[in-house]
Amino acid sequence: MSLGALTFVVKSEQRQSEAGDGVADSSLTFARGDVITRKYEIENHLGNGVFGSTYLARHIASGRHVTIKFIRPEMLAPEGALEHFKQAFAKTKKVRHPSLIRYGEINQHDGVYYLTQEYFKSQSLRQVMDEYVAEGQAFKLQDACQILIKVLEAVQIGTDAGIYHRDVKPENVLIHTQRSGPGGKNVVRVVRVTDIGVVEMLGAAKVGDRYDSEDLNSPYLAPELAGYTSTATPAADVYSAGVILYELLCGQVPRGTFLSPTQVREDLPEHIDAVIELALSMDPRDRYPTARDMVSDIQRAFNLEMQDAPRKTSYRNILLGIAGGVALLGLVGLYFSQREPPPPQQDSRVQDNLLRKKVQLANPVPDQAIVKKMLEAEPDMVWVPSGTFIKGRLRHEDSTMASNSEKLAVVTDLPSFYVDRYEFPNRKGEQPVGNVSHNQAKMACEEVGKRLCSADEWEKACKGPENLIYSYGDTPDGSFCGEAMNEPYRVGDRENCLSGYGVFDMSGGFREWTDSAKDAKPTRKLVKGGQRGNYERGTRCAYGGDENEGYAESTMTFRCCKNP
Repeated sequence: MSLGALTFVVKSEQRQSEAGDGVADSSLTFARGDVITRKYEIENHLGNGVFGSTYLARHIASGRHVTIKFIRPEMLAPEGALEHFKQAFAKTKKVRHPSLIRYGEINQHDGVYYLTQEYFKSQSLRQVMDEYVAEGQAFKLQDACQILIKVLEAVQIGTDAGIYHRDVKPENVLIHTQRSGPGGKNVVRVVRVTDIGVVEMLGAAKVGDRYDSEDLNSPYLAPELAGYTSTATPAADVYSAGVILYELLCGQVPRGTFLSPTQVREDLPEHIDAVIELALSMDPRDRYPTARDMVSDIQRAFNLEMQDAPRKTSYRNILLGIAGGVALLGLVGLYFSQREPPPPQQDSRVQDNLLRKKVQLANPVPDQAIVKKMLEAEPDMVWVPSGTFIKGRLRHEDSTMASNSEKLAVVTDLPSFYVDRYEFPNRKGEQPVGNVSHNQAKMACEEVGKRLCSADEWEKACKGPENLIYSYGDTPDGSFCGEAMNEPYRVGDRENCLSGYGVFDMSGGFREWTDSAKDAKPTRKLVKGGQRGNYERGTRCAYGGDENEGYAESTMTFRCCKNP
């Protein structure tokens, strides 16, 4: 996501294609106590992945624990796939480093191939991040940098061996945390990266197909990989590491025209912005060529900081300690963990991001079978699942852009609903119909078995599962949705002007009627969207005004909703 796990995204017609049948596979199901190839005893099911099911098992002869990953038979079925798998595994197994999870063997049980890995008692970085969110904490700068440098070290070892990870994400970063001292104030983290070489072993195209079939959209994937099918370079893993660093510091993944870290957190040094900007460049030629280059640049920037400003804040002193070298990271972390923590971060952006993260964690990703069923039932509409969203103006939004009707961010619960993908007449390529009064809009929806959306439904559909300020991100950008209210457009033609749920033209163009009344005035209805008065103000998802239900003008339209 990420979200805490993965973001539920349904975008444009391509998302209406056949959804996958989920990651579970009954042929790869084992129970506690089952013995595999007379060598391993199953102890626990750890989860399912793109390649198959993963279990914790005990090696019967030695008593040591291992992780067993069973491979879906269909992934090794094509001619030459099994031999490629074995060769790639043998190559990857030779790569050893303290920051990498080691591979064991390839074998098969009842005709199903599996591979083993060392078992590392740990949490995933995703779980650690979720715990921070649940406790209302943000990662300290030295903590985030220590984790990232260990990840970059592991990535570089793979690069040196000609192996690109291609799937660096919090779920594939394992962390063992130890606390000691009075009150557990001393924290030491051991970081290891898992699943290096898996994409290569199974074939990038097959892995990409599997992700597509499950309707997943990874924000950690470098844009040039185009669903895993393109040739990877070291810069692709650099991009993924940059996303992780941004998420650690800012509480969410970068999306669209994202804010720089220092815009989110004023306590961060400016050179962090430069590191993020280079790591997340859309063109891989503009990024750090390798993970080693990214580490070197971070350290170089810290050394310059030490020369220019030796009496900076404690956060910068933390960075200077990291600049002393990767070998000193443990000592630096121990030193700073013994100091009193800084005051709670009061920056409004951090508070907003923590609130957004909590809401995302409270709304689990819907089962893909349900998503498929709901989309098939109403192919011209988008299904928005039940759950909470953040209604109203976020704390870090410019208060001058808010109308008097907007409340400050409040978590609001809504049942699931359908919403038209496009403005009326809800057909891609046609111009939206204007000069429509509320009464006419309501009647038009009822004639096709639908209803006008409520203002809350409209706002949730616009903000998407990530609760963004604009449908496409947190920063206004006229290139996404146009810059003038009277600018002619056809619905769906502006491919980037859509929300995370896949609803088009909610942050630009015409204003839209809702069926919600203004306070206790039943004849005045709330109107959402549009660009009246000010582009940045009018295209915000939280923005709204009100009009008499009989009012109509050329840029007033609507879209319909429907109960499941």
